[in-house]
Amino acid sequence: MSPFTNALLLLAAAASQALAYSGDMTYYTPGLGACGKYNSEADHIVALAPAQYGHDANPNNAKVCGRKINIHYNGKTASATVVDKCPSCASGSIDVSPSVFKQLAPLAKGRVKVTWGYSGTNSVRVEDLGAGEIRLELVDEVNEEYANFEDADESEL
Repeated sequence: MSPFTNALLLLAAAASQALAYSGDMTYYTPGLGACGKYNSEADHIVALAPAQYGHDANPNNAKVCGRKINIHYNGKTASATVVDKCPSCASGSIDVSPSVFKQLAPLAKGRVKVTWGYSGTNSVRVEDLGAGEIRLELVDEVNEEYANFEDADESEL
């Protein structure tokens, strides 16, 4: 790639990192989440602080429900799907299932400082058009499992 292309890629990556959050990560025993879905300790899920989850009259309709986030701690990364709200979490802090916590740190730690961001904010598709031209496209990832759940009627659950 040309130096110009490399510079554009670095600029796109820097812009996507601007939407990162930081705070404490703890873990909890999931059940029925604020998004209206049941989950277990084995599911890769996360509950967001009210500042990031939002304050919809019906929390099942929150725009963050079903979005994936990437969590970073001590050189490791884990992914989780937003399914719940953590009323006691400070802005930027998250509460995850034990399976997610164990990917990043031993459960005995209980609380660690992490950074995280929405998966879609870190995805940039690059298409080489030739002759030194490229096309950059921000990709908003969709969680197919959650989308299928949202579209299901009660008889399918």
